[in-house]
Amino acid sequence: MEKFLRSNIFVQALAVFMAVILWLFVTGDKITRTTPQREVWRDVPLVVENLSPDYIVIDMPSSVDVTLEGLPDDFADLTLQEIEAFVDLSGKGSGNHLVRVEGRSPRGLDLVMLEPEQVRVSLEAYLSEDFEIEVNLIGEPADGWELTEYNVIPETVLVGAPETVFERIDRLVLVIDISGMRLIESVELSPIAYDEEGNRINNLVMDPSLITVRFEFERVTNVQEENDIS
Repeated sequence: MEKFLRSNIFVQALAVFMAVILWLFVTGDKITRTTPQREVWRDVPLVVENLSPDYIVIDMPSSVDVTLEGLPDDFADLTLQEIEAFVDLSGKGSGNHLVRVEGRSPRGLDLVMLEPEQVRVSLEAYLSEDFEIEVNLIGEPADGWELTEYNVIPETVLVGAPETVFERIDRLVLVIDISGMRLIESVELSPIAYDEEGNRINNLVMDPSLITVRFEFERVTNVQEENDIS
């Protein structure tokens, strides 16, 4: 047995065996790299294209699953941001719409499937208008001081919202506490929208979002002080 292991036949057989193993490894790797494969990318962000500026999306799925096919090298370093899934809302107005989900495959990959294939999109008219700012002051200035003037900059705000929300807006209010203020002071606040019943309305777009109010105070001179001076 020992003589056989040292013989040329054994050495040649071993060399042939190793060559076959190497050939299978190289061939298998080449086949793997040249054989298309499929990958499913989940939670790909779903975006909107060609939506009229007169409308706004009220409800729509935020993501879909995308199945891509291609060579392993084509998937290398692929990121979720490179995969596009969208719905085309050309010509769509207020109401519910069942629309087809579309996509764009990156890097020459083939787009095999989008799941779901269709989604329901709810649209509503988008309205906007300028509203005057109402100022509601609470508290008292510092002792011996009184408010003489205040300026609101700007005096109006452009407010935008879906139609059903916009129709509820009754007024925009700045609630400002002037407690302890004196001389000249400024505050910067976001206005609050209320309906006719005094309920606060949220989820509005305001331009500008911050309002500056400038206050001027002066000292109060009472009658006794004036008599003492005279």
